[in-house]
Amino acid sequence: MNDATRFEGKNLEAAIGKACEHFDVEEDNLEISVIDAGSSGIFGLGGRSTIIEARVKNDMQELEQTVREVLGNLLEPIVEQPNLDIRANEKRLYVTIQDEENSGLIIGKEGQNIAALEYLTNLIVSKKEQDKVYIQLDAGGYRQKQEELVKETALNLAKKVKETGKPQSTRPMSSYQRRLVHLALQDDTEIATRSKGDGALKRVTIFSKKKKGGGQAQTE
Repeated sequence: MNDATRFEGKNLEAAIGKACEHFDVEEDNLEISVIDAGSSGIFGLGGRSTIIEARVKNDMQELEQTVREVLGNLLEPIVEQPNLDIRANEKRLYVTIQDEENSGLIIGKEGQNIAALEYLTNLIVSKKEQDKVYIQLDAGGYRQKQEELVKETALNLAKKVKETGKPQSTRPMSSYQRRLVHLALQDDTEIATRSKGDGALKRVTIFSKKKKGGGQAQTE
């Protein structure tokens, strides 16, 4: 195997787990060759570890290279040679733009710039790959802060619903943000959520299950 890395574990599952952790991808994205299947030995004595060689599949490597080229061109006016940390999970790529100095400019007011970059990157890469690919961008810890803020907003609105009995709505949100709201409240037995509106940006209505006309929580 070219460019393959060797991993050792007490069994095949453990060895593959080390490979997944090393490359930061799911097993489906790896090409794996068993060098030594290992042995449990007799009565647990004299056993051998399992040894494998693994590398990321070529199609995933090509996809990462495409993302680097596309995002590099889009970021060129801001960052000459962006440092991109890319993690892959099936057809999902999580890209962190490592640039503390320019992270504020990359993110933009209320995340407008990074949202636009993410949209354009997904659009261009999907056309180049002739396949649907989902790419999520992050910079300066924006995603984590955004998730915490959206979840906090959802919990506060749910509290207000319980206190007043009246439905509450979020501001218009992307599908990613709406999903965070639904997930934040999915275990609350008193509350239900529903996405409402047209287009890419919709609001999430949060209402009491005790009210008539309630429904099951939605995730879109």
